[in-house]
Amino acid sequence: MKRTGGLWDRLVGWENLLAAAINARRGKTLRPAVARFEFRREWDLLRLQRELESGTYRPGAFTTHRIARPKPRLISAAPYRDRVVHHAILRVLEPILDRHFHPDSYACRKRKGTHAASRRLQHLMRRNRYALQCDVRQFFPGIDHEVMKATFRRLLKDRRLLKLLDTIVDGSNEQDPAVHWFPGDDLFTPFTRRRGLPIGNLTSQWFANWYLNGLDHTITTDWRVGGYVRYCDDFVIMDNDWGRLEDLRERVADLLAGLRLRLHPGKTAVVPTHTGLTFVGYRTWPHRREVRGTSIRTFLGRLRSMRKAVEAGEMLLAEVRCRVAGWLGHASQADSFPLFVRLARRWPFPELSKDRQSNFEFLRRSLREGEENKKEKIVKQSNRR
Repeated sequence: MKRTGGLWDRLVGWENLLAAAINARRGKTLRPAVARFEFRREWDLLRLQRELESGTYRPGAFTTHRIARPKPRLISAAPYRDRVVHHAILRVLEPILDRHFHPDSYACRKRKGTHAASRRLQHLMRRNRYALQCDVRQFFPGIDHEVMKATFRRLLKDRRLLKLLDTIVDGSNEQDPAVHWFPGDDLFTPFTRRRGLPIGNLTSQWFANWYLNGLDHTITTDWRVGGYVRYCDDFVIMDNDWGRLEDLRERVADLLAGLRLRLHPGKTAVVPTHTGLTFVGYRTWPHRREVRGTSIRTFLGRLRSMRKAVEAGEMLLAEVRCRVAGWLGHASQADSFPLFVRLARRWPFPELSKDRQSNFEFLRRSLREGEENKKEKIVKQSNRR
């Protein structure tokens, strides 16, 4: 891999820092920390620029909270000025990282995402009888700092940028315990190595994706596997030979051990593709895709909570419309015609139907589109016959 240099001046340039501040504030202009920074934006950016150029920049303390769904996690939010730095770094690094990412890696990237990953998975399921579905155990808490820094050095040769990236990795807050022993470790090795990237940082998402980039290329290029798709730490390997996938499971485990990571034993298995796979929020079969049941139940619970909040005067219908639009868009990517029929019957916000641009109208439009798509599928199937 050819290493890239000469990036530092672009990163600390005024145009890059100003664009990073504009990107960081997007959708957050009403937050107090953002308002304070924007009030003195030029002065604060000049201060950041001086700290970066002199090497005195240090990340601030994180604000943390825990979530229980979809699984227990520690979410960390960096101070706003640090988020501006993260955007400045990614404005320079993103094109370089994206150029080296595997085509079937779908997290964080433009023109990729969960919907594209799900479509790619379904396409591969139609060509392969078996799938090895893998999940990395405690991925973000388990990322080893020294291994992470070594991956940067295989990509970059700009010393000042590498030092800044090291500072950000070292500035990560304490994560949930992920104590594992690997070949060559002594009794105390897991306790002497720093590990864990904060979930919530923009840089963490990209760094984590880069951390497994070597895995992608090894599986597809060195091992000559044609059926492969990955979204962050969830990935699926497909083949028509069950025995080969069982062998690949052991080889993947050994490869991850070199990154000081482990496969999740309860979420890694070889299964026939016709039984369906759960991936990026959908339950997928070779010729059908549905929204996960847990996602539907969670959405219905949120609708009930928002209905109560509206009746109590604690939430406006316009806010409800914004909150449900994303989930409805997610559901519309699947074969959700029966789901939308059920939702239309139980929809708790008839008031929204007064507005033609409301989510209720979107729901009705999705029903019509689903009906039309279903008719098109029937026509195509009859033509094939």
